[in-house]
Amino acid sequence: MRPRTKLQLRVVNLSSQLPNIESLMIDWAKNECLKHIGYATKSRIICMECGQRFAPELVKRKRAVCPHCDTSLKIEQSRKRINKQTMFIGKAEICEEFQVIRSFELIAYYQAEANPRYFIREILQHWIKDDGNREVVARANNTGHCGWCGDLEIRNKVVGSYYYSCSNDVYCERYHPASVFRPKYIQMGIDCKLRGMSFLTATNIIPHSPKAETLLKARRYELIDHFEGHRYKIDMYWPSIKICLRNKYRIKDVSMWFDYLKLLEHYRKDLHNAHYVCPKNLKKAHDLYVARKKRDDEKERKAKEMQQLLKLKKDAENYIKEKSKFFDLKMSDGKIVVVPLKSLEEFQQEGEIMHHCVFTNKYYKEKDSLILSARIGKKHIETVEVNLKTFSIVQSRGACNSNTEYHNRIIGLVKKNMNLIRQKLTA
Repeated sequence: MRPRTKLQLRVVNLSSQLPNIESLMIDWAKNECLKHIGYATKSRIICMECGQRFAPELVKRKRAVCPHCDTSLKIEQSRKRINKQTMFIGKAEICEEFQVIRSFELIAYYQAEANPRYFIREILQHWIKDDGNREVVARANNTGHCGWCGDLEIRNKVVGSYYYSCSNDVYCERYHPASVFRPKYIQMGIDCKLRGMSFLTATNIIPHSPKAETLLKARRYELIDHFEGHRYKIDMYWPSIKICLRNKYRIKDVSMWFDYLKLLEHYRKDLHNAHYVCPKNLKKAHDLYVARKKRDDEKERKAKEMQQLLKLKKDAENYIKEKSKFFDLKMSDGKIVVVPLKSLEEFQQEGEIMHHCVFTNKYYKEKDSLILSARIGKKHIETVEVNLKTFSIVQSRGACNSNTEYHNRIIGLVKKNMNLIRQKLTA
């Protein structure tokens, strides 16, 4: 986009004068930012830094030092021979009256028996004045296959979360240690150690959120990572978080810790007590309460099942008491036989065979209804409901509540024998 205002013209002019620092960023990122990995099998380890192989006997506690390039490696069990790492890194500078945040996209390719290849390009610059006015110099942010493309030029200041690539902002995982920030940002805790949120997100949130500022100044990046998407958890458990800060307790797995606090809350433990909030072994404490919760849930489930069984037993007794007078009823036209359902087990069987709700909707509890099953031999054809007040057929349903070819014949047979039902009721 062509610059249109005096501020944009000035920013474009100053941007063109910035030194090229791509080689500086690569040299720093190779050692400090990218992961140093070795892929191991039973017979060999491949160092992805130099591509050479060495014996697995050198591995201790999933770490090893490559004898060829002296790089300390994290060992992963894999037969992979290639690796790719992509990350955003940044550098902060002060250029005249502007705070400049320069963002770079770094891609590293690793392959066995070959030296790694590094590609870096500057994709975004934020030019920010003390009064808050800012301009963006960036490449085009294409969300398709190409990603960032085109030349660095003035772009629209799209407002959006740093989580989404559609906004002209990126989350830089690391900032170069030679970065320079204005004192007002350093007072907020924003410096080269910034983690968990982009620079713009930090400058927008921290002035209005003392909690975010506290976490940032305390370098609790593990909690800052959860601030944007799970702020309600930060607010809910803030007293417990402050206890962790006071006790200098590092939370190794924040998601697990929040789950652990929820379990403590369920069992009415004191969330203001460091004994509970700051366990020495978080996983062990978490798993202990998870196991306890599972046992309690199982007891509750069994208790509910027992109550349900007792209730069903009572319903079964009531059904037999109310409808037993119809149990010897049998209607037939020589092919079709219609008989009443005599127990809750038969209701359940009827519902499962016919795929309808005669059991789940508890038709056995309907006092003024008689449920009949129409069959040909052992095959269930339709289920019939008769109203015992009006002695009329309420419904007759086949499998999946559809009518069968015998539907009218079944209704005619039941109507023909309705007097038998009336006699049984009044007997």
